[in-house]
This record gives sequence, C-alpha cells and structure tokens, in this order.
Amino acid sequence: MAAARSALFDAPFHLRPADGPRTRVIERLRVHGEPIDFRELCLRAVSPETRILVMDLDRTVHLGQNMGELLGWEIVAHLGYGPSYLDELEPTRGGGRVFFAPGRLLASMKYLAIGARLWGPPGLYYFLWGKMAWHASALRRRAFLRFGPEAVRAVQRVPQHALLHQIASLPRATVRELAMRVFRRYAGDQTIDGEDIAWLRARCPGIRIVISSASPRPVVEAAGEALGVDAVVCTEVEEDDEAATAPCDLSRMGRPSGAPRRISRPSRQRINAGPAKLAELTARFPELLDPAVESVGITDTGYGEDHSWTELFRTVIDVNSSAPFSPVVGASSPTRVIHSVALRTRRERDGGALDPRRGEVSGPELDLSQRELEDRLGPLADDVEALAWDLEACEHELVADRARARQELCALDPELETTVERYNAGDGHSRTAALSALERLLDMRRALAARVVEIERPISARAYALTVALERARERILRSTAMPTVVHAA
Repeated sequence: MAAARSALFDAPFHLRPADGPRTRVIERLRVHGEPIDFRELCLRAVSPETRILVMDLDRTVHLGQNMGELLGWEIVAHLGYGPSYLDELEPTRGGGRVFFAPGRLLASMKYLAIGARLWGPPGLYYFLWGKMAWHASALRRRAFLRFGPEAVRAVQRVPQHALLHQIASLPRATVRELAMRVFRRYAGDQTIDGEDIAWLRARCPGIRIVISSASPRPVVEAAGEALGVDAVVCTEVEEDDEAATAPCDLSRMGRPSGAPRRISRPSRQRINAGPAKLAELTARFPELLDPAVESVGITDTGYGEDHSWTELFRTVIDVNSSAPFSPVVGASSPTRVIHSVALRTRRERDGGALDPRRGEVSGPELDLSQRELEDRLGPLADDVEALAWDLEACEHELVADRARARQELCALDPELETTVERYNAGDGHSRTAALSALERLLDMRRALAARVVEIERPISARAYALTVALERARERILRSTAMPTVVHAA
C-alpha cells in the first residue's frame, strides 16, 4: 500500500501554495533493465557532487531479507536451543527464518513452541493486513478504512513492537551479538558491502552516507558497523546499562510472558517509519533542506512505505522493489529524477547466475523525459491531480474534528509518562499497581486512536483512491516495457 498521503502532502519540508497544481510529473525516469552492481548504479545515478546519500536497510542492502525479522527468529533460536549449541552450529548453518535441528528433537520442539507463541499472532496479523491486503483490492481498501490513511505504518507497528519486546528481554551484549551473527550469515545476499561504500567515498569526496531504517537499533548498528557508514537513524526505545526497555505498548501479540523489566517512556521511543524517517533525517542533517545540496535516497520501498522520500531527496532510487516510485509527485517535491534498478548480490556477482527468487528478468533499459512521461500518462495525470485536490478538500473539511480528537489522544501522554516512571521506580505491589494503571491508560488510548481513525475514514477512502491512481501511473508508463526485478519476500 503506497502511502499516497505522505508522498504528496505530509512532509513538513516544503510549503504548499494556496492555489496552483498539487502534483507534477518528474523530469526523468530511468529503469535500468537487467540487474547491475551497486557501483555501476552509482556511476549512472549518483553524481560526484552528491553530499548526502541515505539508504534503507531491509531488502535494500540484502536481496529479499528483513534483518529485523531475522533477528526476531534468531532470538527464538537463542531461547529454544541455547547459545552453546548455536555457537557450535554457526559455521555450517544455512539461511532461512525457521531452523529445525533433527538431532535435537526436544530442543526443536521448544524452539518451535516459542516461535509459534512469539511470532504466530503478529505474523498472521501482518500476513492478513499487510501481505494479503497488498494483493487483494477489497481487503486493501478495508485496511485503509480500518487503520487510517497511513495503513502500512499502522499494520507494521504490530511486528515492530513484538520485536522490541523480545529485544528488551535479553541483555544488550547478547542482542548485539545475535544481530551481528545474522548480518554475517546473509553476506551472500548483500547488494551493498563495505568495499562498495569505501569506493563511493573515493568517488564522491565529502559525501555523508547514512542508513535510515524502521528496524531497531541493534539491527541497524550491526549493518552500519559492517558497511562503515557515517551515521544510522533507526527505531528507538529508552535504554539503560543492562538492555533496551520494552516499548510502551503492552499488546500480547509477540510479547514475552511476565512483566517487563523496564518500560520505555513514550517520549523516549520512536518508530522510524514513513514521514517520521524524514523528520528525523532533517533534524540531524539540516543540509537536506538546502535545494543546492545534492541528495540521494535509496530504498526498496516494498508496499510503498518509503514513497514519502520524494518529499526530501533530489534523486530517489528504488532497488529490487515491489512498489517502485510513481512518476507523479507532490508539486513542491524536490525530486527531479527517479531510478529503478535490480541490484546484484555478492553471490550473483561471484557465481554469475541470477538468484532464482528473482523470477523472470527481462526488458530493456528505459530512459524517459518529462514530456515523454506526460505523453504516456495522458489523462491519468489529470485524474491524479483531481484526486489530490479532493483529498485536500476533505482534509480541510475535517480539520476541526481531527484536531479535537487528536488533542484528546495527546492529553493522555503526561499521565502515561508518569505511570511508566512509577512502574520503573516501583517494587512489589506498587509496581503491580502501576502496571495495571498503565494497561488501563493504554486501553483508553487505543479507544481514542480508534476514534481518530473513524473521523478520518473519508480521508482514508480518498487516500486509497489516490494510492491506486499513483500505482496506475507507474504501470501506465511501463505497460510496454518489462519491469526490473521484483523480489517478494516469503
């Protein structure tokens, strides 16, 4: 589900005019056809004058792999098999999320039971409202109405919070080692490695290279250390000397049994997804707002969750993507050029054969100017513009109701903060009482959040229509040209 609302309007970095167009067609779209190496992509798409390059992590740095999800299953293996056996097995262990050891039946049964309890409910939830909704239009529209105009972000929070709870249940050093182990195990699936980053630095003197991901800190720091980037921006929760704290979301889906050791104060946690990524990037790297600074964003943008990147970067590149960028962007977008490319992995470079997960790879390169794009789009560009105006008008009509509902929601924040502090400082009965109070507050918050979603349903319906139109725009451009490789993770 492409985040149409975010991609066109939500970024706080550009002022929208009171009148005039709400959308525009980009100046250039280039599809690179057959899979190529990262360095070849940089030669084609990254100017030597580039000063900041931001890349996503999951399925961008690795073909078809989500490092956060893999860390979650590695934690399950750690709990089920024990660290000694995993250390012994690691040199010969293959890939795959689920690991069954036939020679250790009881340990395998324990592992599978833990995995089913921790990942069964959030996995099924995400399968239904994420993956299934992506392929079934009726269910997808229902997801927008159920979760709001940012449906993808809302659905993804369930497995994200599950992983954060599991990370909080282990010491920091243990989680860090598991994250590094997972990253090393999938070296053959890497599309970008440390040598590539060093080469890019030599080609682009003064460039800053950043990983920005919705994955939690241990995952992104492991990748950042392995690649040698300048900075990482990631999902954050409060931490202390022992470990990360549990997120202030006490849903039972994916949460280990027992009371959390400590809980993150709401003000100290942040899911680094959607427009929140851009807000944090501009806070830390304000040069991104300078129109004279060359900036590049690279992401797989699966399910369209990173389509809002067109509101920040001059050049955006979707790699191995299941939801490539639309050629229609917001009128104030700084993006001038979009590249779509299939990046080869280390294993493909070394062995020569393409990964069978890619399916068919066909189609010539495609390089279209703004005029050529407009010709191919035809009346569809006007349809997108009309839908954008309709969405904005609906938002204007509901602005007062939304503001009141959101104010009621935010009014709970101080009490949530205080209750979490009481829980963390408490002992025995006082801790139990604080946890019960926190659960009641979270129930109230969920009810108020549902009220916001209810008020926003007319907006959500229009956001869905605009999302579909933007996807049709991309499909219209490429209807006579085969798309680059798309990898759908299992």
